[in-house]
Amino acid sequence: MKITVLSGGTAGAKMAYGFKSAGADFNVIVNTADDEDVLGLYISPDFDSVLYSLMDTFDFDRNWGIKDDTFNFFDWLDRYSSKPYIALGDRDLAVHVLRSFLLKRGKTLSEAFTEIAALSGVGVKIHPPSNDRLTTVVKVGGNELTFEEYFVKRIGGRLESIYVKGSERARASPEAINAINESGALVIAPSNPLASIYPILSVRGIREAVRKFKGPRVAVSPLRGNVAFKGPASRMMGDLGLEANPYGVALLYSGFIDKMVIDSSDAGLADSIQRAGIEPVIFDSIYMKDKGEISEFVRMFLSKILLG
Repeated sequence: MKITVLSGGTAGAKMAYGFKSAGADFNVIVNTADDEDVLGLYISPDFDSVLYSLMDTFDFDRNWGIKDDTFNFFDWLDRYSSKPYIALGDRDLAVHVLRSFLLKRGKTLSEAFTEIAALSGVGVKIHPPSNDRLTTVVKVGGNELTFEEYFVKRIGGRLESIYVKGSERARASPEAINAINESGALVIAPSNPLASIYPILSVRGIREAVRKFKGPRVAVSPLRGNVAFKGPASRMMGDLGLEANPYGVALLYSGFIDKMVIDSSDAGLADSIQRAGIEPVIFDSIYMKDKGEISEFVRMFLSKILLG
């Protein structure tokens, strides 16, 4: 069965690694609303995380970048007072340069992603939801800034609003739509529902394709209780007046999924999730700390949810 995974952040990278280690037939639609232009280079953090996990070079200890990468170039920028807030590893830099080169030669973002994935030998296609530019914008303390800056700089204060700039006019990439239409199942990774999955679904064509999809549509909860496994998802949901637990995530995904995998510690929320029209599937643990746990979780997920 062909599977399409909606992905963003570290959790998306983990799911991609797990699916590949299990030998699954899958592709990925990855959040691109965190993409930034840095020193003339096009940076795509979520694409890179998925790519490196598929290459088995992702730094799962640091949860970003390439394992054992060096930062000579990045540190040298201090000499010129030009060091950006996004760290650029020396090996990581090669992908940024190549992607920027391909885009400047007139390639679409989809074409650049496909070419880089093919050259990297990962055997999995990674698609943007749109070839148009998307940017997640948050408001904190009355000021608007990109989510990437908010997240990387650990900006404090209450999140007042979030929206995806450009989504109202963005066209779904044909490659992403084809991936959905040719799949037998859709999986939403345990990524931040507001910062990673919402930007993908904010593109009308993607949103409609997921709503109309006839096969299994399954999400993995990014929260255990009211705590996210990584990142600010629970705080963001609370700030915006949403219920910061798996039930709150289920409400956000209403109409887009049929089942949601939750941790056994959240079994008390199962009835509420069921009443929201989503079938809860309880796993002993949904925490994926290292490669071994990632592989074990995904094998169980495949056998119990999609292939069983």
